Amino acid sequence: MKLNCILGCDYEIEINELTSDSRKRTDRGLYFCLVGALDGHDYALEAIENGAVAVVCQRRLDLDIPQVIVEDSRLAMTEAAAAFYSHPESELKLIGITGTNGKTTTSFIVKSILECYDKSVAVIGTNGIFYKDRRFSSSLTTPDPIELFESLRELKDDGAEYIVMEVSAHAAELKKVAGLTFEVAAFTNLTQDHLDYFENMERYFQAKMNFLKGDNKHVVVNADDGYGLRVLGEIKNSLSYGYDNPSDIFGINLSMSEHGLSYVLNLMDEIINVKFSLPGRFNMYNTMCAAAVCYALGVPVGIIEEGIRRVRKVDGRFNIINTTSCSIIIDFAHTDDGLKNVLDAIREFSHGKIITVFGCGGNRDRTKRAKMGKAAALGSDYVVITSDNPRLEPPMEIIKEAEKGVGDCPHSLIEERKDAIRFAVQHAGKDDIVLIAGKGAEKYQDIGGVKIPYSDEEFVMQLVAEEGI
Repeated sequence: MKLNCILGCDYEIEINELTSDSRKRTDRGLYFCLVGALDGHDYALEAIENGAVAVVCQRRLDLDIPQVIVEDSRLAMTEAAAAFYSHPESELKLIGITGTNGKTTTSFIVKSILECYDKSVAVIGTNGIFYKDRRFSSSLTTPDPIELFESLRELKDDGAEYIVMEVSAHAAELKKVAGLTFEVAAFTNLTQDHLDYFENMERYFQAKMNFLKGDNKHVVVNADDGYGLRVLGEIKNSLSYGYDNPSDIFGINLSMSEHGLSYVLNLMDEIINVKFSLPGRFNMYNTMCAAAVCYALGVPVGIIEEGIRRVRKVDGRFNIINTTSCSIIIDFAHTDDGLKNVLDAIREFSHGKIITVFGCGGNRDRTKRAKMGKAAALGSDYVVITSDNPRLEPPMEIIKEAEKGVGDCPHSLIEERKDAIRFAVQHAGKDDIVLIAGKGAEKYQDIGGVKIPYSDEEFVMQLVAEEGI
């Protein structure tokens, strides 16, 4: 495609690839100089040496190749990616879900409902890209624009009609979804996370608001969340859902067990009996959000009821493995609020001790580490603190920071994650539950900046076989 067709400039040079990674070899690439922790302008020469024939930059560089100078190279990259892949977003119905917790589970419930409505649906999110019976890996919760629009084009060409997308605060802040029109934008909740980047909760919230105030036909909001009430106050004609506060869509008569949950849901005076296979009050909110999203899309309430009922499992979210020795639950909970929600759900049906294995990410928000330790201690009978994704930090230093919140709760510090899980399972009794939190469906551990293949579920299954339980 000609450069002038991609960005509306005067250059008619042919472009075959887009990239923001100067190290990547390209065939007639267009390189975007992004400004962040590193300044992409400093690496433009390397990009040229690797095949770039033009650059998009925020200041003129001393280079003898076409330069498109823009105010914001990130926004330009999003606009260019959309054009380069012939605007697939204009041929798809997009649903965006944002919030600290619940995005993934809610996305898959929406997918189930829409598929029950005979629609062709893909999910893009934390666990990757899912379409039909296939899963494709993705580098981020919301992929960077070049990967995102390439994926949207491939999905559209393969027959997808709806895209259910997790929209992270980073994606909104970095303009990854700028210019996209969403049929529905949904807000689940907001609790502390990512403050290593956003610095404070207000800036984190405003990043979410940037998305919610965008070009969205409908906005669905959790009225039982404090920040959700702020959203409802700022975005008129939003569709609210809740259990405790007055809402457009609301639930009553919640009942929970280890087999899941049930409640009555009022969808604008149409009533359905919700039955969902995953337990926990937080999953009631996930199902309510998904129901509200699909109601806004015009899906009949009977289809919504059946679509929720059909969900049996969401990878890495409250996955239960029963053994002859104990029960093991794997969950992505990686914030203090997420841990509290999962542990509260477990306490609803637990008949024995709860042993929690968790860790905290390195090179991320340090202020939540002790809070996670406190949440684990308050909800557990025993806590094992271990490594999560230590990245470039010494694992034991992270572990000791988390330990500060544990207080008097009996606990152990075991750096190697496999050893920590083995220890917890071996010390669990028949009626006990071992919660392994933090990684969910992730297929790696980031240690020393290297992503090493690893899966909590795969290791647990291996351990169950070894122990004969």
